[in-house]
Amino acid sequence: MSESHKTCPMTQSWDRFRPFDHQGMNEFFACKRKEQPVFWDDGMQAWIVTRREDVRAVFSDPDTFSAVNVHDAITPFPPELVAYLRDNEFTREKTQANCDRPKHTRIRKASQGFLNMRQFRSLEPKIRELTRLAIGTLKGRGRVDLVDDFTYELPARVIFQLLGVPEIDARKIKEWADSRFNMISGTATFDERMEAGRLVVDFWRYCIALVEARQKEPGDDYPSHLLAIHKADPEALTLNEVKNLIFGVLLAGHETTTNSMGTVMHYLLTNRNEWQKIVDDPALIPNAVEEGLRAGPPVVLWRRRTIEETEIGGTAIPEGADILMSIASANRDEAHYDHGEDFDVTRENARDHVSFGYGIHFCLGATLARLELKIALEELTTAFPNMTLVPDEDTDWQKTVLVRGPGRLIVDLND
Repeated sequence: MSESHKTCPMTQSWDRFRPFDHQGMNEFFACKRKEQPVFWDDGMQAWIVTRREDVRAVFSDPDTFSAVNVHDAITPFPPELVAYLRDNEFTREKTQANCDRPKHTRIRKASQGFLNMRQFRSLEPKIRELTRLAIGTLKGRGRVDLVDDFTYELPARVIFQLLGVPEIDARKIKEWADSRFNMISGTATFDERMEAGRLVVDFWRYCIALVEARQKEPGDDYPSHLLAIHKADPEALTLNEVKNLIFGVLLAGHETTTNSMGTVMHYLLTNRNEWQKIVDDPALIPNAVEEGLRAGPPVVLWRRRTIEETEIGGTAIPEGADILMSIASANRDEAHYDHGEDFDVTRENARDHVSFGYGIHFCLGATLARLELKIALEELTTAFPNMTLVPDEDTDWQKTVLVRGPGRLIVDLND
C-alpha cells in the first residue's frame, strides 16, 4: 500500500479504484480529493478526476476535452458481437452526448425544439396521474420492493408520453435499456453480451418501426418533430440521426430517472429523520430532490478524451488520454459543500451539483427528471408518511462503471 493510502484510514475498504463496486466509493474518493485529486488508473486506462472545480473545468472546455468516447464500450465488443450488430443493420452513430461541435450544436438545436421546459411542464398532470396509479398498486400490500414495484417502470411510462406511443410493455423497454447499459459498461460475460446484443437489436427495430409509423402518420410528439425537421432539410437532421435520437431517449430518458428515484428514496429512508422533514414540510421536497441528486447521482462517472496535451488540477495530461470524471466525488467536494458527506434536505447549495453535467452537454432532460422526482416524493409522502426501510436487506447496487442505482429497496409501507 502506498504512503498516501496509509495516511487515510477510510481507504481500508477501498485501497484502489474499483469502478464496478460502488460500496465504499464515497469514502475512497474523499481520500483521493485530499491526497491525489487527479490520478491514473491502470485498470481503466484513464485519468480519474475527483474535485468539483476540475470536473466543471473539463465539462466547460469542449475544445480541449472531446465527448466522443462517452458511450464507447468499457471493454471492446467481441468480434462476434460486432458482426451480429452489423449484420442486423444496427446503424448506431454518435449523437448529442457523445459527439462534438458542430454536429452536437446542430442535433441539440433540433432536439430542444421539443425537449424543453414548456413541453415538460405540460406533462405535469399526466405524470401525477401515472404516479398515483403506480402508488395505487402498492396500497394495502404491507412490504414491497420500491424499485421493482414503483420506480422501475414509472419513468418509462412518462417517456412514452413524449413519443406519443400507446401504453406498451414498459418492462420490456426497461429490459432493452438495461441490456444496452450492461453491454457498454457492465461486467457481462461473452454469452451475456451476445444475448444483450440480441435484445439491443430488438430495441433498435422497435425504434425504427416507431419512426416509420410517424413518417406515415405524423403526430404531436418527439419523433414527428424530428421528422418534420428532416423533411424540411435533410442536412439539418438525417433519417438515421432521427432513429438514433429516438433510440437515445428511449435508452437514457428513463433509466437515469429510475436510478435517481431509487437512490433518493434510499437516502431519505436510511436517514429517516430527513424523510420525516419532508413529510412534515412538503415545501422542502424540491430541495430534497436536489440533495438526493447531489448525494446519489444516477451517473457516477462520465467520460471525456483530450484533444490536445493539457493539464487538470495541475496534473499534466497527454493528448488522446481518456478522462473519467467522478460526478459522485465532485458532488461531495468539501471545498464547496460543508459536511458534503452528510445527507441534508435543507442544504442551501444542494442544487449546485453536476449530476446533469455542465456546459454545452448539459442534460436536456434535467427539467423533466426533477419534475418526476418532485411529484414522486409529493405523492409517496402523502400516501405512505410512515414508510420505513427494512433493515439488513441487500440493496444490490448496479455493477456498472457509469450508472448507479439500487436494484432493490425493500420497505414497509406502514399504511
